[in-house]
Amino acid sequence: MDNIDWTLWLQAGNFVVLIVLLERLLYRPLQAVVDQRQARQEQALERSRQLEEHTERQQQAYDARLAQVRNEAQQARTAVLAEAQRQQSQLLQQSHAQAAQVLAQVRHEVAGQLQQQSEQLPRLAARLGEAAAARLLGRPL
Repeated sequence: MDNIDWTLWLQAGNFVVLIVLLERLLYRPLQAVVDQRQARQEQALERSRQLEEHTERQQQAYDARLAQVRNEAQQARTAVLAEAQRQQSQLLQQSHAQAAQVLAQVRHEVAGQLQQQSEQLPRLAARLGEAAAARLLGRPL
């Protein structure tokens, strides 16, 4: 212990003073900066989680609205198709009724013409017979 002198105690004191000064001047401010940075990171992570949750809620609302709109469109399409089929059926019925009416009218006209022709047929046959007889005889009858 003879080699330990007062300079060792002075160096030990300087070391303690240096540690105290470094802690106050360097470590505490540095730790404060690190703590602030960590707090900002945690705030940013929390904000990111909140934004993700908000985005997820908006996506779910969008998906629900899209499904609703698709359902409404399908219902509207079904209604339009049903109306079109009803109109088609109605038009077909009207067409069939008109066709039946035209067919009945044509049959009536043909029957009338047939009746008229069958009434004229004996007279035409008689004239034709007279003309044939006149030719065969070579003189008018």
